Amino acid sequence: FLVGMRGKDEAMAIGGHWSPSLDGADPEKDPAVLIKTAIRCCKALTGIDLSLCTQWYRFAEIRYHRPEETHKGRTVPAHVETVVLFLPDVWHCLPTRSEWEVLSRGLREQLAEKLSAERKEADGEQEEEEKDEDESKDVSIPTHWAKLDPKSMKVNDLRKELDCRSLSSKGLKSQLIARLTKQLKVEEQVEESKEPEKPESKVPEEEEQPRSEDDREEDERKKQEELERQRRERRYILPDEPIILVHPNWAAKNGKFDCSVMSLSVLLDYRLEDNKEHSFEVSLFAELFNEMLQRDFGYRIYKALAALPAKDEKKEKKVKKEVEKKELEKREIKKEKEEESDEPAAKKTKEDEEEKKCDEKMIKKEESRDEEDNEDEGSTANAEEYDPMEAEDADDDDDDDKDEDDSYDRDRKDRRDERRPSKERSSKDKEKKQMVTHNKELLMAFVYFDQSHCGYLLERDLEEILYTLGLHLSRAQIKKLLNKPVVRETCYYRKLTDRGKDDPVPSTNEAEIENLIGNRGLIPSLTARSQSEASGSGNLIVYNGAMVDVGSMMQKLEKSEKAREEIEQKLMLQDAKKEENAKVKLQLEQANNTLSRELEEVRETLRQTEETLRAAEEKKTLYHELIRKSANSLTGTVKGLMEVLDKDQEVDESAAGAAGDHVQTNGSDK
Repeated sequence: FLVGMRGKDEAMAIGGHWSPSLDGADPEKDPAVLIKTAIRCCKALTGIDLSLCTQWYRFAEIRYHRPEETHKGRTVPAHVETVVLFLPDVWHCLPTRSEWEVLSRGLREQLAEKLSAERKEADGEQEEEEKDEDESKDVSIPTHWAKLDPKSMKVNDLRKELDCRSLSSKGLKSQLIARLTKQLKVEEQVEESKEPEKPESKVPEEEEQPRSEDDREEDERKKQEELERQRRERRYILPDEPIILVHPNWAAKNGKFDCSVMSLSVLLDYRLEDNKEHSFEVSLFAELFNEMLQRDFGYRIYKALAALPAKDEKKEKKVKKEVEKKELEKREIKKEKEEESDEPAAKKTKEDEEEKKCDEKMIKKEESRDEEDNEDEGSTANAEEYDPMEAEDADDDDDDDKDEDDSYDRDRKDRRDERRPSKERSSKDKEKKQMVTHNKELLMAFVYFDQSHCGYLLERDLEEILYTLGLHLSRAQIKKLLNKPVVRETCYYRKLTDRGKDDPVPSTNEAEIENLIGNRGLIPSLTARSQSEASGSGNLIVYNGAMVDVGSMMQKLEKSEKAREEIEQKLMLQDAKKEENAKVKLQLEQANNTLSRELEEVRETLRQTEETLRAAEEKKTLYHELIRKSANSLTGTVKGLMEVLDKDQEVDESAAGAAGDHVQTNGSDK
């Protein structure tokens, strides 16, 4: 609920006083007058326009009897002040999807503009700070005494060094030189008096401390900036789904007005000290709304219980007879054990008492189990669903087993195993089954009353719920209703709301349910006046307890028609774009086909060239081999020829030598 806040903890209903000039003359005859007041005041306080609401529920009416009083010098006679609480149907105030997109886009643009302006300001400030820091560094850092000679320095330099040392820079040059010389001597003496290790160890410590503080300040500043950025994004970035935006008027109620969203449980958790009128009105509304929900959810539970079939009494009698037979068998077994045992009488009596207690517990547990089985068989609730009572009985059995003897444990377990093989199988089947909630409305009704979420309601709680429905049911009727689902004064409502995943969902017809309106038909009641007449203004009609504004409904209809026309135009544009895209797609497919064909042709030519290349390579290797062989043969023949030529040359030379000798001999003879 959207609630106004006056101060810190004072809740108030959003509204204001009726104005005859702004809203209308007679609110008693014309119900539209107070609705106009609500629309006007709500828009002034929260910025929400409720004029589009088609249904207004007149939820409560409070009358204050004001005594005669004096206000600002004039006497106000005794009168009755009426406060009317309306509950409007605000779902029609939600913006459409297109309006929401335009609004979110505009807010994002505003956020981007603010961020860019802040960045520019931050950059300018940073530049100025850097300049100031540079200047301050130049001014604040004094020069070391060993590097200075005051007599050779200028006046400006002297004044600068004196300012850095926080000394007076006024006076003549001679005064400045004397002042600076005296300070430099002091610095020299201080530096000589200190040990050489101390300044080395102290300086980094002094430097580290401001660094760590600066780092902390920087981290805090970054955290603050991040928080501020997140807050700003929350204000300017809207969610995807359309919602109602609230803009509280901070100037209203003397500057103390604010808005808050509260749940019903928070509104019901009021204090007795909140006795002011505006807080009382909100608390009263919360109580009335809670009573309305209790009545609606209680009636839903009543219909579900009335739709359940009644238990079979014959089966219950059979179960009782079987239990009695089992008791007789157990007693006989006990007698046999007593006769066989030779233990002292005192021990026997103690063991007999323990066995009796255990037998009584077992009988009670068996009765409860049999009742649960019969209830599951005879009701429309899920018969094969998990049974929390079996788990409780198993826990009780475990607790009892710890206190009993081992021999009795074995006998009892053997009997239980013989008696319950089918139940164990059914429990295993239940564990395997996946349960699904088929009646969520009924589950919501039970959970509303089960505030601890323990999974069950007690019988006395259900009785109180049924008594307060106003159906005038008798105690016998309520007992008969509660006998169907209640086991051991407890109703596990999951058995009524859940069902197996594959099981069919039962269909309940309200016409078939008996006694749907309880005993109200037997009690005479006054004939209610028909409230379907139109109001004096003609715009409001009362329909199903709500005042329906026909004018706002017509406005809503016109708005929806305009939205429908816009959607139709957008659909037509989308269809045209779709056709264009189809044409482009067809062209692209044709181009793709031609390119694929060209690609196939290129691949074919590539394959052919590869084959010719392969053949050429083979021929190349063949020719290379032939050339190599012919080269080898030619080299052999050339060698042979050269040898032959060499031999011939030698023969010729030898023949020529012999002929020369012969000619010479002939000459000598001559």
